[in-house]
Amino acid sequence: MEEGLRHVFKGELRGRHVETIRIEKHRVKIKEEADLLKLDHPNILRLVPCGNDNDYMYFALELCVGSLNQLFLISDDAQKYSGSMPHHIDALLQLASGLEYIHSKNLVHGNIKPENVLISMGSAGQDETTLKWANFGLTRNIDELGRGRTSPVRENKAWLAPELLSLKLNSTADKREYQETIQSDIFAQGLVFASLLLKGEHLYGSINHENQIPDNIIGRNAINMQKIDGKLRDLYENDLLKKMLKNDPKERMTSTEVVDQLTSIKTQLIEKERELLKLCGSDSRLDVTEKIKNLIQFGINLNAKDNGGRNALHLLCRYYSSSKLSAAIKLVIEGGINVNARDPDGLNAIHSLCRYHSSQNLIDSIQILIQSGIDTTAKTNDGSTTLHYLCRYNSSPHIIDAVEILTKLEVNLMEKDGSGRSAFYYSHFKDTEMKISFDRKKQIGRGSFSVVFKGMFKGREVAVKRVEIHHVDGREEEPMLKLHHRNIVRLLHCEKDDDFRYYALELCVASLDQLFLKSDNPKKYDGPMPRQIVVFSQLAKGLAYIHSERLIHREIKPSNILIMQCPGKYQEIIIKWSDFGLSKSVNEKGLHSWTGVRGTRTWYAPEVLKKLINGKKAEQEEFWGTVQSDVFVLGLVFGYLFLMGEHLYGSSETEIHKNIIKKKPVNMQKIDEKLHKYYEDDLLMKMLEHDPKKRITSKEVVEQLESINNKVILCIMS
Repeated sequence: MEEGLRHVFKGELRGRHVETIRIEKHRVKIKEEADLLKLDHPNILRLVPCGNDNDYMYFALELCVGSLNQLFLISDDAQKYSGSMPHHIDALLQLASGLEYIHSKNLVHGNIKPENVLISMGSAGQDETTLKWANFGLTRNIDELGRGRTSPVRENKAWLAPELLSLKLNSTADKREYQETIQSDIFAQGLVFASLLLKGEHLYGSINHENQIPDNIIGRNAINMQKIDGKLRDLYENDLLKKMLKNDPKERMTSTEVVDQLTSIKTQLIEKERELLKLCGSDSRLDVTEKIKNLIQFGINLNAKDNGGRNALHLLCRYYSSSKLSAAIKLVIEGGINVNARDPDGLNAIHSLCRYHSSQNLIDSIQILIQSGIDTTAKTNDGSTTLHYLCRYNSSPHIIDAVEILTKLEVNLMEKDGSGRSAFYYSHFKDTEMKISFDRKKQIGRGSFSVVFKGMFKGREVAVKRVEIHHVDGREEEPMLKLHHRNIVRLLHCEKDDDFRYYALELCVASLDQLFLKSDNPKKYDGPMPRQIVVFSQLAKGLAYIHSERLIHREIKPSNILIMQCPGKYQEIIIKWSDFGLSKSVNEKGLHSWTGVRGTRTWYAPEVLKKLINGKKAEQEEFWGTVQSDVFVLGLVFGYLFLMGEHLYGSSETEIHKNIIKKKPVNMQKIDEKLHKYYEDDLLMKMLEHDPKKRITSKEVVEQLESINNKVILCIMS
């Protein structure tokens, strides 16, 4: 296919919006076209044949929302792209991965420039922005030396490697012998990378004076390098850009080396992002603004989230109690953080501020968020507005001023939340609503020393767990109060009387074991469930969060995994960990000394089971389990779901114990063959590794599931 000899139309293919390209038949070279049709990568615009007639061939391309050159047009240009973009490291890594894939297929792109990088929304998931290489009009097969013969050098010389420019400027060169190598692509990609970092400027000159650029490229004069922000230059110039922009093609990086280098840079940035989240999430009265400023200069992704789904702004508004709160909020907003980002419970930063912050900075901080464009009328998952959060939870003396500011912005004081209560109601009657109430006739669960009832707390339906007072260990409440994650049952409140301790917990509709009860059992759960991969991902994310808080669950089993149906129009199903009565803190190695093996006898890791079978007594200095013990039992739960309620290692307690010790998951072969393909070798066996030190971590389980989910999506699409 030659550039300029095709026509592009908008159209539909199987109900999806696409671009349709019409190409004259005699312009299509069959072998090269066949190779292009095989390209299948998330960062390459896919070409799909969709028909032909006597004169033309028609191809469909997914519809994109813009191209990279449109990103930096002036604000009043109708062609300007103003939508979302990936963070710079992710943008570069996406492009590098796409080009590496092209080269792995023995192809040269041959036409790398910003207008040939297209921006796609939603192709990699809802609200996900993906960059895709496009316009393969000059793409050609390469020989064993990595060279591809193509048409004469293009008129636009600003995006050419020096070896091609030298050929172009040499009037005696034989254009028929023009050859472009994969290393020429690398140089051009380096120019595109620099353009992104320079916000649209060319590294070697001004786009408005393109004639200067070729001379500067040949003369190795990257005149705009110093304009790249200092910390970004430290990250990219020496480690990447200079290696991509070597004038000698033989000294230039390969596309695989570019991907590896960017992956290394991303690892560095992730560490800095974690440092920022930890800093913003600490209840500190110290001035941390200078530290925040230094971290932002590294070019980190300020929209990165912690395990609880909160970004730095959420965390500042929730935890930071210094008088410098307003200054810290300004810093992250000026750094480009998304002020309207939501956490898994639907809270944006102003919700968090109104709920948790009560210092003299409350008003200043609210005003800064409002000036930055935060949506003050946004509702959380339980239907609460900022005023609900302010009036329901906050006892600040500044609450009246805050209410006045928000009501002037048309936040309705009388609007009702999911419990049917208005902010006005909470502001006048919350003190009388603080106690837990329950109906003793509505028992929904029972344990050795506890009973669970359906009840109410602050106008909301809850599960009320009543525990005999002499069996309550105050230390066991700490993990429940500490944990705040979408996939963990929240403890909303606790109180006591002379005989019992009462816990108000999120109300769920069933536990996981109720899925597999007999059809005539009144306790059987027949309601909706997410796809299996979604259930696994939610469980893994919840457990990884527990472990990140230096806790072991210790009581993992299907009956302690609850199914919650969110109120509202769509009634989303969320899977939640519950029953942290056995959770304990761990040391920096993820270990904890137990006073004896506890938990349910068929849901043990082998290292714990061996000690139980041997009747070994625990000593204070001896570790009976680690966070890795939780991971093994999570693998048992995954197997239980695959097997529709059967245990991977057998049916009776004795059989299960014997088979766990002997490493014999006897029911593994019952798992559907397709599921085997995705899970057994790649994940289950890593979770069920006998040696805890070699066992996959909960964080790695989350990452592996994301990879599996991508495979499943590709399988469905194909």
